[in-house]
Amino acid sequence: MSTIKEIADNYQDVEHHHKQIHEYFCHETNKIPELKELRDWVESNIFGFGERSFYYMWKLIVDEMPKEFSFLEIGVFRGQTLALIQILAKLTEKKAHIYGVTPLDSTDGHWESNYAEDILNIHYKFNLKQPTIIKGLSTDERVIVETIKVAPFDLVYIDGGHTYDVVKSDLKNYCNLASKYLVVDDCANKFKLPSGMFAGIEPVSKAVDEYLPPYTSNENFTYLCNIVHNRIWKRN
Repeated sequence: MSTIKEIADNYQDVEHHHKQIHEYFCHETNKIPELKELRDWVESNIFGFGERSFYYMWKLIVDEMPKEFSFLEIGVFRGQTLALIQILAKLTEKKAHIYGVTPLDSTDGHWESNYAEDILNIHYKFNLKQPTIIKGLSTDERVIVETIKVAPFDLVYIDGGHTYDVVKSDLKNYCNLASKYLVVDDCANKFKLPSGMFAGIEPVSKAVDEYLPPYTSNENFTYLCNIVHNRIWKRN
């Protein structure tokens, strides 16, 4: 399975399928030296969370992007995903305009760090262009307005605050800025993941289930599949 469509067409919400896809995606990630190098470094330096399998998920999504595309991440942390998207763009000889909305502080329970410097350092380490950061909480009106000014984005990834109210706000304000694909993190609690596999955070899943398919109809998006606790939609 080498396209998002193939993954979606063969999708089953059963334990063995979730396990198989996760393991296959980890294997495929490790076969691409640039992705393995980034993930190994991120894990060694605690520069991000999520799953190794997500790297191949993003690879398949970037494969679907045009030669020039834009990406928005809500909730950047230390810059792992922003760096990954740029590496994937380089590997496919595409030009990526990369944006992140983030407070650059310990909001949402993260430890204290110089997040601006962290983002700069991971991009410097891997010889990548620095992304455009819109500093502030995703719920702030100023931040929403600034982000809308540079919209739409081919691809939007929501991984910001993890309370129900913040997720509802992010879905309302940023989902429809995605012109091709939408990905939301930490929101697969209703799915039949194997024991020991992190399914997400209940308030995040509740907010997403109330806003997007398959549990709530939304004429703008078609649900494709989940990779562990990341879920993927295609814009109609």
